[in-house]
Amino acid sequence: MQVTVFPSLFLLIFLWSTELGAKSQEFQLGDCLVPKTILQNLWGAFQDIRNIVQTLDHNTDTQLLQQDFFQNASWAEICHLNYSLLSFYLSNIFNKYDTKAVKLGISKPLSTLRNNFLDLQKKLQHCKEKGMFSLSKSSQRKFQLFRQEFKKLNPDERLTKALGEVDILLTWIEKAFQP
Repeated sequence: MQVTVFPSLFLLIFLWSTELGAKSQEFQLGDCLVPKTILQNLWGAFQDIRNIVQTLDHNTDTQLLQQDFFQNASWAEICHLNYSLLSFYLSNIFNKYDTKAVKLGISKPLSTLRNNFLDLQKKLQHCKEKGMFSLSKSSQRKFQLFRQEFKKLNPDERLTKALGEVDILLTWIEKAFQP
């Protein structure tokens, strides 16, 4: 009798531990589950371009992603702002930096950033479709302030500045997914 209990107990413990391991491999934001690998890939790719891009950023007086961006923002506003910023980067930054990325030798990490931003945006699209994002006047105003600062810079400068600040955006995204 003890012989059959031991393998069953072992199997139960194994299944329980693998389930816990699987859950720890995802970040949760409301109903949205995002694999940690996406954020790990984003950080890895950014580390590969960080020094190059930040060295090219000579405009140290301007910061596009202000530290107080999420101050007094609700969880739903933070979701909306993160989604909006991901969309903005996908449509306005990555595609326009391709030629320069080739010259700088950072095409592969830039492509990894782009692909993982797209994966993350697709995961968050589910939450957006469920109406989980709050499109408040405050979040709209904050996003507009970001866009205004972006447009003030010359085209080459703004792309470099935005890419150099990806670490700020990734930190915000991670904070939004923390329990």
